[in-house]
Amino acid sequence: MEPVRTIDDLENRGFDVEEGIAMCAGDEEIYLEVLDAALEEGREKLPLIRECYEKKEFERYGIEMHGLKNAMKSIGANRLSEAAKEQEFAVKENNLQLIDEKVEDVLAQYQSVVDTLAELMENLG
Repeated sequence: MEPVRTIDDLENRGFDVEEGIAMCAGDEEIYLEVLDAALEEGREKLPLIRECYEKKEFERYGIEMHGLKNAMKSIGANRLSEAAKEQEFAVKENNLQLIDEKVEDVLAQYQSVVDTLAELMENLG
């Protein structure tokens, strides 16, 4: 996999960079700040989301999925945003089977986003 040295390299990891920048008033500097904030939030939220799932705290899990959906949309991580949306609606519909089937995929995607953002921030110094 190609290294992530610039925001343009995020495209190779599935980010819609153009959309992310557009969500930040067209400002690349703001986009970088939002990416950095998403990285920090991801480091906190990943274990929290897993804990909510494992403890079967589905109301909180649904709230976290709602936030994840919006946060990932704002940085152009649309695949993860859609996966979080699916989980959010599964909670609303009390579809525990779908939650169980997809939770690991959502967490793996989120870990990948966090790892990618960490690599980018490290390379930007």
